[in-house]
Amino acid sequence: MLWLNESPSFFRFRNGTIRLEEPEHGIVVGQRLNIRTGAFEPASADDIDAVLKPGADLDFSELTEERFIRATEEARSTYLRGDGPIFDMYRQATDIFERAERERRRLASEERDRIADLYRTTFRTWEEEFARRTAGEAPTFRYTWVGDAR
Repeated sequence: MLWLNESPSFFRFRNGTIRLEEPEHGIVVGQRLNIRTGAFEPASADDIDAVLKPGADLDFSELTEERFIRATEEARSTYLRGDGPIFDMYRQATDIFERAERERRRLASEERDRIADLYRTTFRTWEEEFARRTAGEAPTFRYTWVGDAR
């Protein structure tokens, strides 16, 4: 078995993301994005093994924290639909991508920075929303899973 180079470590995993940590005694634990709910849930031992055992699962790659946030938000924006500020920000990011595609050009550095800012904001907003829900508060927005709607 491989060990984490850093704790936490971040990975693209299957059609979402997974965050792994070694909090104590070399026992790796993790949180995996549930693309149907948008929430992070405890990763199963099988998921952790798939990432840590060489050749066990080729559908993953290690990410920086910034790339992890982007991959998480790309998955959420692909598989979830709803109303409110998060989904408005996803639409803004999509508009930037589509504009560059229509103009047959790469994203400008300002556009990449804007998308990164949007995704950092949506990531933080989801975390705050799920913390409120865990504390028993009512949801501040509603959304549904749509599968791969793009």
